Amino acid sequence: MRILVVFASKYGFTEKAAEKLRDELVAGKHGVTLVNLGKEEPPGIEGFDAVVIGGSIYAGFIRPEVRRFFRENLAALTGKKLAIFICGGLKNKAEEQIKAVFPREIYSRAAAKGYFGYGVNYEKMSFFDRIVMRLVSGRKENQFCLREENIKKFAMELE
Repeated sequence: MRILVVFASKYGFTEKAAEKLRDELVAGKHGVTLVNLGKEEPPGIEGFDAVVIGGSIYAGFIRPEVRRFFRENLAALTGKKLAIFICGGLKNKAEEQIKAVFPREIYSRAAAKGYFGYGVNYEKMSFFDRIVMRLVSGRKENQFCLREENIKKFAMELE
């Protein structure tokens, strides 16, 4: 199966999660094309059997590059196997966040839905984001919580 994984990452955690997903899917003998929508244009989706769409959540919204991708490709995505994932700090609200940030047409057809964890790297953040994150989280140290078990389960559900 040929799989396109598109994602957007503001500070790099979602990119690490997408790379881990690629590794899981390749181990399952799939051809995987990984595209960071914040850095590159995605190829046409016609040549892929499945499309995975993911991104980080900030203030309740998925990255604008991801919103643009599903808005521009919604009609073409209806004929593909779909999977969706998010990264963000509110793990106890992951399912409702996934449902809120993806269009109903994509959410309802997704073969796999996943929460891949969160990462906070204050050195990479803008001054404003650092202040907001410290206020929201109450923490001043970097955090890294990649949910590898969730990624493995997601990859199996997609197959």
